[in-house]
Amino acid sequence: MQPLAAPSAAARPLQLAAVPSAAPSKPGVAAWPAQGSIRYRVMYGEGGFEVGEALHDWTHDDKRYRMTVSLKTTGVMDLLRSLQYEQRSEGRIGPKGLVPEHFRVEQSGKKPETAEFDWNTGQVTMRRGSRTRTAPVERGDQDLLSLWHQIGLTDAAALPDELKVVSGKSATPSVLERVGAEQLVLPIGRLDTQRLRARALSGKLSIDVWLAREYGTLPVRIRITDDKGDVLDQQAVEVRLAPPGQAAVKLVGSDDGKGASPGPVGTLAAAQEKIELRADDRAAASNHE
Repeated sequence: MQPLAAPSAAARPLQLAAVPSAAPSKPGVAAWPAQGSIRYRVMYGEGGFEVGEALHDWTHDDKRYRMTVSLKTTGVMDLLRSLQYEQRSEGRIGPKGLVPEHFRVEQSGKKPETAEFDWNTGQVTMRRGSRTRTAPVERGDQDLLSLWHQIGLTDAAALPDELKVVSGKSATPSVLERVGAEQLVLPIGRLDTQRLRARALSGKLSIDVWLAREYGTLPVRIRITDDKGDVLDQQAVEVRLAPPGQAAVKLVGSDDGKGASPGPVGTLAAAQEKIELRADDRAAASNHE
């Protein structure tokens, strides 16, 4: 990909390692923040043309989870072609991670799409309007959204080599590739990440996910490539977390150029533990493929 502009001095990246509570965590639900949200800048094409923003949020109680991602166009793209798009996933948390039960897609101007998982029969039923289709599924298969977290909750060596990725239209057999460790520079700072890829065996879709090792292996970058080579790249510009068993901390950029420092949470969320990472929205990520 073409390199993007580096963060400006006014939007100094946050140095995550300065905060003890952000120590690298091992995979598993125990390390998964019970509540959080990530805001992404959404870019299109190899040149990284900014087209919108996406907000991803989730909650879980160690037994069940619920998550959404909402994307909307902004700026010039919103004037040319306004779009609002949302995915929702919810289900159980089992011994081997997420077990999706309901998946839904809503897009402006189109009929909703749903996928209902029946793990007793090993079937998923996908509906769009009056159209219905079914496909077999096995434990470990994921929907398009739950996949983002499932691959972070499971040790890379224990992940299956193949799985089905379910949308509201199809259950796509895919191969899971462990690309490896990468250091990623985003507006929220420099992160040590683990990169994994789910690639459709048909070659029609590839999803790369970068997981932040210091923060519950959260998905801080998601890049989707279709069969035409078109790229949709989501890069984190803000992260808010409620980590289990940690003191309330907010990360703020310092004025002395030495990076981030802990600060009071204030009223970010009443009576909830929080960590917040934030960057100036005008700062672009600097990534080199």
